Amino acid sequence: MLSRLNDYLLFMGIPGLLAISFIDSAAVPLAGGPDAVILLLAWQKPSMVLLISMAATLGSTLGCLVLYGIGFKGGEKALSRFSPRKREWVERKMRDYGIWIIIAAVIAPPPFPTKLLILAAGVLRTSKIQLITGVFIGRLLRYSALGYLGAAFGSEAAVIIREHYPVLSLALVAALLLIVLIRILRNRRVSHYPR
Repeated sequence: MLSRLNDYLLFMGIPGLLAISFIDSAAVPLAGGPDAVILLLAWQKPSMVLLISMAATLGSTLGCLVLYGIGFKGGEKALSRFSPRKREWVERKMRDYGIWIIIAAVIAPPPFPTKLLILAAGVLRTSKIQLITGVFIGRLLRYSALGYLGAAFGSEAAVIIREHYPVLSLALVAALLLIVLIRILRNRRVSHYPR
């Protein structure tokens, strides 16, 4: 049934992409997910790359709000299926880095625990504005890059991504973590040297 739904949504084009990215981010993974659909649509309609990226970003942001709401209302129950060690790691990262970890999570390739982090944001009562901003920025970066590759390289884009996407994603995540580290060090220095 999910496969037929996926095929139908793909046939619908950009509105279908919005729905696919919503469903995928709301914890119902679909075959290929939004990444494959973005590549295909950008290849077919290169002049609409911005609209394609925005539709996927909006759908994913709204889907993450559903997952956040489950974490917010379900509390600890929502995280109980994950190991205590993984839960503790996620909770610590969410408290320490907030929006930066959200941006990194939605850019990072699988098997990064993106859905776990979004659930944790709800459990930890992370600001909804912070969540929306982080997901929107991260997904827009990721989906714009995919759209550009699809429009520029067509059928070759999938090969390029398969070979280089994990490295590129990790480089983006590393850059975000470097920004966070610089910010932490600057805050520590300011707190040691009060005015």
